[in-house]
Amino acid sequence: MNRLFLISMLFCCVSVWAQRQNVSGSVKGPDGSIAKVSVREIDASQRVFNHTTTDRNGLFSFVVRDAQHSLQFYAAGYRTFTHKMLGEKSFRVTMEKRRMSPYAASAKLIMASEHLFCGHYLGQPVRQQAWIEKMCDTLYAIILPVEMERPVDEYPAGRQLIILDKLDRQVATIENVIDAYPIAGDPYEVDHSCIAQTYTGLGRLPGGNESETRLYAYPHFQISRAQIEEFCNDPEQLGRLAVDTYKADNYWNFFPTDRTIELFRKALNK
Repeated sequence: MNRLFLISMLFCCVSVWAQRQNVSGSVKGPDGSIAKVSVREIDASQRVFNHTTTDRNGLFSFVVRDAQHSLQFYAAGYRTFTHKMLGEKSFRVTMEKRRMSPYAASAKLIMASEHLFCGHYLGQPVRQQAWIEKMCDTLYAIILPVEMERPVDEYPAGRQLIILDKLDRQVATIENVIDAYPIAGDPYEVDHSCIAQTYTGLGRLPGGNESETRLYAYPHFQISRAQIEEFCNDPEQLGRLAVDTYKADNYWNFFPTDRTIELFRKALNK
């Protein structure tokens, strides 16, 4: 009996260690090797098991707990990349640079207000803090905090806000022009200087455990001065805004408040 027990325990140990293995590889970008890339072993639930960083030549090597997990690569200024290991031991990874607006560094904060939009998400009413920035003489950005689940998630450039009129007809779309990572902190406690972190990805701990703090990304939805002026002249055109689609209940739907047009006019210095 003891012999069978020992054999069973030995088999279990061998099975566990069989999943552990050393993995190595290199990480490059458009301009060559990338140093200090965070390389994380994660499971399907995004739990982090092991973590390392690349050296100055973009090389890494470490032991993973389960060769069936995924490797996730994060570096400030680059798009997060996730690769399923499937038992592989060697990896050559190429990371893409994140999309940034050329105006982001020089944008001027015009307004921060909790009165710009209200709305609902998953059937629950929400009050939406919002910012408006002037990017140049003809372009503005509406910044709406979007709650994210994990620090390594990304709210990508290219997502859109769809603008509908009072009769629910689509009148325009405005595009998110910046890849945005989440930062910790409630939108009502975050100031404009903190929001800048969401574009650089700095100030986060990619190798650590997930924080219980609520995380928000701050995408820049680009809107022209002409569009804002048109809404100010014809408020009926601004019925509501929806992220990506207005046909699904599990998307954000923003309804302008009574003060929205007034605040738009203020942004235009009218």
